[in-house]
Amino acid sequence: MATPDEKNKQAAENKQQADSNPVIENKKGRTGKGTMKKLWIIIAAQVLVIAAGLIFGLPYFMEARVASEKGEVIEEQQEEEAPPSTRKDVKATLSLEPFLVNLADKEEVRFVKTSFQLGLAEEPDEKKIEMTTPAMRDSIITLLSSKTAEQILTPQGKEKLREQIQTRVNAISPEIGVVEVYIVDFVVQL
Repeated sequence: MATPDEKNKQAAENKQQADSNPVIENKKGRTGKGTMKKLWIIIAAQVLVIAAGLIFGLPYFMEARVASEKGEVIEEQQEEEAPPSTRKDVKATLSLEPFLVNLADKEEVRFVKTSFQLGLAEEPDEKKIEMTTPAMRDSIITLLSSKTAEQILTPQGKEKLREQIQTRVNAISPEIGVVEVYIVDFVVQL
C-alpha cells in the first residue's frame, strides 16, 4: 500500500503533467452547431423579407407603371383633341393676391386658400389693371364662396372653376383678354 506522502506526491506529479500539456478544445465541435443555426435563421429572415417585399411591393409598382402608361396615352389623346387653332398664346401674366374664402358647405365650416395667375393675350395696361382688379377679386370671391369643397376638389371641378373665372374676368374687363387661368396655390380645409 502506498503511504499518504506517496499519494500526494503522485497526485502532484499528475497535476504538473496535466498543467504542462496544453489542452486543445475542438471549437468546431462545441460552437459549430450554434453558428450554423444562427446562419440559417439569418438566411431564412432575409428570404422572408425579400418575399414580403415582392408580394406587397410588386402590385404597387405595377399599378404605378400602368397608370403612368395610361397617363401618357391620355396626354397624347388630349394633345390630339385640341386643335392648334384653339390654343391661344399667353403674352403676359397677371398675378392676383391670394384668396382666403369660406366655402358653401352646410355640414361643416370649410375654407379654401388659393392663388391665381391670369394668362393674358396682350401686355396689360397698368392703369386698367389697377382700376379693374378690385372688381375681378370681388367676382372671384363671390364665385369661390358659392362652391362646396366637393365641387372644387376634383380635377373636373378645378377645370370648371378656371373656365368660370376666365368668363367672369373677361366680362368685367374684356380689354385685358384672359386666355388662361392658372391655379398657383390651392388648399382646402376639410
